[in-house]
Amino acid sequence: MTVLLDTNVVSAIMQRDAIALGRLRRERPGDVFLCSPVAAEIHFGLDRLPAGRRRQLLEAEYRTFRAIVQWADWTEVAAREFGRLKALLEARGQIIEDMDIAIGAVAKSLGARCATRNTRHLTRLDSLIVEDWSKAT
Repeated sequence: MTVLLDTNVVSAIMQRDAIALGRLRRERPGDVFLCSPVAAEIHFGLDRLPAGRRRQLLEAEYRTFRAIVQWADWTEVAAREFGRLKALLEARGQIIEDMDIAIGAVAKSLGARCATRNTRHLTRLDSLIVEDWSKAT
């Protein structure tokens, strides 16, 4: 089954976190996806770093990782799902960040699991399959 990676999982992979890398190795390469909201958050994080060796290394890690994973575009189906999820959360009084909703909406539009290291927000999204990649399996 397809898996969409949340920003914090991509960040952990870029930093060569053993647990995140172990979970990634269990996936078939063609089943691992990134999407534009995740890329936007990664680029924001990189651009906040001061120029220097650490930033260069992390940028290189992202480019390498990005070259080997699949890409999921923001589609009309994902946009519709975003609207539905945000309205449902608002009605429940469970507001979360728009980027988290967008990532969940893309995952749902793909019929994918969503891998994260912070399940607190994403588990609020109606019928989204959330996997905690902060823990080894």
